[in-house]
Amino acid sequence: MVAHLTTNESGGQVYTDISGRKFNYRLIERPETKKLVVHFSAFFGDWGDKKEFKQNYQGYFHRFRMLKDEPFASMLFLCDEYGLTKNGTYYLGEHGDLFVERAMIEIIRKVASQLGVHYSNIIMIGSSMGACAALKFGIEFNCKAIISICPHIDLDICAEKQGRFEHVKFVLKDGNPYSQDNFPVTRRIRDLVHNRTIEGRKLPMLFMHSCKDDHGVHVEQVLPLVEAWHKAKSVVFFDERPYGGHGSDFCTKAMIVDLLRSLFEAKPIHVSKYRRERFLPPNERFYYRVSRKLKSGVKRPIKLILKNLGLWQA
Repeated sequence: MVAHLTTNESGGQVYTDISGRKFNYRLIERPETKKLVVHFSAFFGDWGDKKEFKQNYQGYFHRFRMLKDEPFASMLFLCDEYGLTKNGTYYLGEHGDLFVERAMIEIIRKVASQLGVHYSNIIMIGSSMGACAALKFGIEFNCKAIISICPHIDLDICAEKQGRFEHVKFVLKDGNPYSQDNFPVTRRIRDLVHNRTIEGRKLPMLFMHSCKDDHGVHVEQVLPLVEAWHKAKSVVFFDERPYGGHGSDFCTKAMIVDLLRSLFEAKPIHVSKYRRERFLPPNERFYYRVSRKLKSGVKRPIKLILKNLGLWQA
């Protein structure tokens, strides 16, 4: 069987690999822009593992409504429908066969060729599992930039601390997420960054968004990666928030669209800009206004209380 791309009844696109496995994706074409955003969906939540939700939510496209009408680039939305609960394999595969990874590479290559977009004009973006994919493929394709939101990076750590043991186990041939023999898979991103550093090759620009209370991710995975990016003498913009957990709401449409435009147009990126009111989610705007009003002349005890609550905007 020959791998091929087709369009399905709903107007979406499908890539079928040589074994007949299907991979759904969505492509909004704007070839005149010569730019491409590749968005990788995350796990769709533990609630999605429930049988009654699987049929409706399997293969969903994260941020599709947010970005599909933006005119400055073509938009490619990818998802991972394989794995233990048909909810994702970290864009790798099952039981040691990395067929999902191969399929994603082929889709990106074919779409970029079809649109006439050079890899240096591609930005890859994702959250959680999707951020893991954006980092991996972003480095491998040497794209323009990567937007990584609360990423899972080292899969052995995710197995231990993020409740993903069974998901990672299902990806690996021997089913052991903690084995060093599996580091070429579970710690691929770390290896890619390390190898680039040794070779003296710069990494793509990185915008990293992470929250200090994202336990098992921020300290254990994000901070070491940011340090490694700096060590590789590559550009990284670190948007570190005091709270927000793993499902941070701070990456609003206003923020992501502005960030994509700025990266494509090579405009200066000032992380502090995204703490302004117009970029905040609705539930945070009240606290922003309070902190701004209290900022001048506020008594020290009140200021300390607000800081400890994460509500003080410096």
